[in-house]
Amino acid sequence: MARFIKMHVFIGCLVLLASCCCSINASNVEEQLLQLQDSFNEMRGSLAEKSSRMDALELQVAQLTSQVIQLQSVENQNKILMEEIAQLNEMRKTRVLDQANGISNQPSTNAINQMPTSCEDLREIGHTLNGLYSVMGMKSVESVYCDFSNATNDSGYQTWIGHVDVKSSPAYFFVRRNQTFNETKTPIPFDIVQLNEGAAYDQNSGVFTAPVTGKYYFTVSGMAAFPGTYITTRLFFQIGLYKNNEAMAFAMADNVSDYYENESFSFQSTLELIKGDQISVQIYSMSQAASLMTGTYTQFNGFLLEEDITQYLYML
Repeated sequence: MARFIKMHVFIGCLVLLASCCCSINASNVEEQLLQLQDSFNEMRGSLAEKSSRMDALELQVAQLTSQVIQLQSVENQNKILMEEIAQLNEMRKTRVLDQANGISNQPSTNAINQMPTSCEDLREIGHTLNGLYSVMGMKSVESVYCDFSNATNDSGYQTWIGHVDVKSSPAYFFVRRNQTFNETKTPIPFDIVQLNEGAAYDQNSGVFTAPVTGKYYFTVSGMAAFPGTYITTRLFFQIGLYKNNEAMAFAMADNVSDYYENESFSFQSTLELIKGDQISVQIYSMSQAASLMTGTYTQFNGFLLEEDITQYLYML
């Protein structure tokens, strides 16, 4: 009986020992799994950081490549410019040698004594680089493209581009009238000056004086006030644009009623003016008690469209 009890105790110890061993092994495996998970997370973070650095490096490489391309383009342009400068220096050396040998290489008198009028004139006074140039047209400065690599009789030697807007003096204004006005054949003084670039408009006299010779554009618009009458009758208001007190354009407003009425008018004009010509707005005639309305209803404005610069040719 005692031997039987010892055997059962021994078997119980073995079972308890096996259970402890299994518990210890399971705990070790779990710790190893956790360590592996931590290692994996660290490796993934390291790879993400390296990938971000790689993207940044690729962006820097792309930027450096773009800069290299730009530098190459600038280098090519500088190379072309240096070649053209070298050609120009060679031409100058040739001129010096020709002059020393008594060979006449002077430009034509026509190209020296006045503004150049063509690419041929430009070549004669020493221009050799292809590009856009300003030359004198009939009455205005014009822009042309000169290709000096072509022969003078080649169609591509000179290409006309267009007119150049050259103004030696700015001239544009916008004025309004502050009070009613009913005087005839007298310049209307527009005393509210909104804009007067060049100071060509005199708000005291109501006269615009052309600062330069050229083409000008003027507009006049406003409203005429007609009083009420006891009987139905026709009332009128006639206004005009005057150049040196000579009528250039007219506008009329009229009304047939026995009540107080306002009627609008407007007109525009493009004029060729000589420096010093005077422009004014005047009431030509009107019915008794009619008048010009004020404020924002009546305005006068004008500006220089194109200056005639032929006058400056004789100053060269």
